[in-house]
Amino acid sequence: MARPRLLVDAGGLVAIVNARDHLHQPALAVLSDFFGDLVTTWPAITEACYILPAHLSPPLLDKLVAPRWQVLGMEGASPRLAELMRKYVDRPMDVADASMVWAAEETGALRILTADRADFDIYRTRTNKGFEVLP
Repeated sequence: MARPRLLVDAGGLVAIVNARDHLHQPALAVLSDFFGDLVTTWPAITEACYILPAHLSPPLLDKLVAPRWQVLGMEGASPRLAELMRKYVDRPMDVADASMVWAAEETGALRILTADRADFDIYRTRTNKGFEVLP
């Protein structure tokens, strides 16, 4: 049986490493109760490093080498990302969010640690599945 997976977008990554973030404690509580794999994408990591104070980007990158983390390669994903960004142009969807919807489609994971509840309550996968937004 496959281990459960939890998607972690840019806001979730920021919350995990930035003790001053308002979602820091709730994010840590989610992680302490979750024993599966943590899944993210390079666009989400890039966005998180842009948002974080410069001194917190290296600790974030250090965390991502732990065995429970899976950073998805995105070879061939750009047509789907563009399709998603066109579909949600009214939001508008950025490439990091599109990569998380793509990651859900690739892995089957629908639980997501994010600070972006408003968008992820609306986004749907190709098969019209919604997300369970945490915290």
